[in-house]
Amino acid sequence: MQGLDWLVWAACFVTGTFFVYGVLQYTGSRRMVKDRFKNTTAKAMPLYQRESSGNWMKRILDGVSSCGKFITKGKEETYKLRFSLIQAGFRHPKGTAIYFGFQALGAFFLPIPYLLFNAMHGKMTSGNLLFCVLLAGAGFYLPKVILNYIIRRRKDRIDKGLPDVLDLLIVCMEAGLSLQATINRVADEVRPISLDLHNELTLLNAELRTGISRETALKNMGERTGVQNVNSLVGVMVQSDKMGTSISQALRVHSAFLRTQRAQQAEEQAAKLPVKIMFPMLMFIFPAVFVVVLGPAIIHIMQSGFFKSTGS
Repeated sequence: MQGLDWLVWAACFVTGTFFVYGVLQYTGSRRMVKDRFKNTTAKAMPLYQRESSGNWMKRILDGVSSCGKFITKGKEETYKLRFSLIQAGFRHPKGTAIYFGFQALGAFFLPIPYLLFNAMHGKMTSGNLLFCVLLAGAGFYLPKVILNYIIRRRKDRIDKGLPDVLDLLIVCMEAGLSLQATINRVADEVRPISLDLHNELTLLNAELRTGISRETALKNMGERTGVQNVNSLVGVMVQSDKMGTSISQALRVHSAFLRTQRAQQAEEQAAKLPVKIMFPMLMFIFPAVFVVVLGPAIIHIMQSGFFKSTGS
């Protein structure tokens, strides 16, 4: 009977051990899968990252987009605005509604401080009301000015980082990597150099992985950036792919062309400097020089009584 009890206890121990081992294996495998998905999500560049419902920025954007729905625009103008937002780097699905919302809020809230100031001092006149209308118009067009400024800055950053990206593309392709593997590799390496080009190359690689043709994916990247040099690079790569020539050699020629073009632009800017600096020199530097050089002489002449003797 005692041996039977030991057998029951041994069976219970073995069963418990295997149960605990199975639970640990299950939780460990699930944790490994979650970590893998987390790392993949962190490395990839999502087109739109869904935020938690308690995020205050999400609530603000939702409120602004709800205000923008009251401004109705034509489909063509909405498409152009969406294209401009993409060139500026904004890919939010409610981007157009948020833009129209900022226009409405700017036109409504910008004149309010001026109206309150005049109302508190009792200076409400027709001229003040006209100035409020001008402030409302300025608030309505202010988002457009800011958007154009952001687009220009982003294009300049992409244009400055493009030669370095071309060098990395040439090195990777001459090392034997395929075009898609090269783009994936360069997208990771170029992040410290240019975050904008990193995002565009990551999105290009994502389009290639989904099955979009190479020509279409490259042209989409050129349209998203809106940079002339990127469009020229896309044309070179598409033409080399169609003709069956070496893409690395074409990229090397294009890289040399870009560096020559940048040197010519620097020389052009240097040649414009004498003309640009003339007006500040005439307005600010030359008067100070005249005061320093001629001031002591004029003071000495006045103290010597030259003007009095001449008058007499």
